[in-house]
Amino acid sequence: MKIEDTWKSLSEEERPLSGEEIRAGLAAKPKGGDPVAKVNRRLAWKIFFTILFLPFYILAFFYVGDWLTKTLFAIITLAHFMGLILFVKRYRRAKSLQVGLADSKTTLIQYIDNVKSTLRQEELGGLILYPIAAAGGFFLSLLQEMSLDVALADRRIMITLAILMVVMTPLAHWLARWMNRKTFGRYLQDLESRLAELERQD
Repeated sequence: MKIEDTWKSLSEEERPLSGEEIRAGLAAKPKGGDPVAKVNRRLAWKIFFTILFLPFYILAFFYVGDWLTKTLFAIITLAHFMGLILFVKRYRRAKSLQVGLADSKTTLIQYIDNVKSTLRQEELGGLILYPIAAAGGFFLSLLQEMSLDVALADRRIMITLAILMVVMTPLAHWLARWMNRKTFGRYLQDLESRLAELERQD
């Protein structure tokens, strides 16, 4: 039985549950509103959007002619391939977790850790990728008007690029974290509250 099939009684009980009731609830089939199923669906969205945008980075790599912008988009493309592999691996891990009455707590711990680790790695990778993406987009636009040598020799352009990278990186990181909290936060909290109930009963 997969972990998506475990939520019915967890969302129906108002009174404090015994350890056996919590474990039995984890083994029951939900009527709807399963937070695990919703988390899995959102992990699948990450795979979908990564696949959706990846061709644009590949096209940009072949579109640009100068070595610097081509290198930047090669890094971006490689990073998205690595992200896709990560999301697929973590999604399959989430879907494969099995739960039984005896090991509900262990399964929930593994499931929550799998999701949180996915989000942490995505956010950390973003911190590395955002300045590169900012530079790639900057040069992609700028080099429509001038050559790379002219752009690199212009001090004002280099200062503008540096400011863009410094400003964009923390803003993009904050936005990514906010989106992850908005997308996953309430469902992870639901799972953690039930995990806490199991731990109190042990």
